[in-house]
Amino acid sequence: MNTAEYLAASADDHPIHITSGEGEVGTTELYEGKRTIRAIEMRLKRERCDGDRWARAMIFMNLSDDDSVGMDCTDGDVGYFPEID
Repeated sequence: MNTAEYLAASADDHPIHITSGEGEVGTTELYEGKRTIRAIEMRLKRERCDGDRWARAMIFMNLSDDDSVGMDCTDGDVGYFPEID
């Protein structure tokens, strides 16, 4: 599946987590907004505070043997799906 297909899927099956912070430390929360790239990018822009902070959005893909796997909503990179703080 690609990013658009995951965004169109059920939020219960494929939740989106936003992680943002300063330096190396960040917090993670459930994203409950509109499930479009534009809406997610606007949310990330607000989280980044004009460059003072970093932010990313990951959508849940599946569980692997070791970890949960997610896809970055903006660039499609696959990696670790963060837990909510």
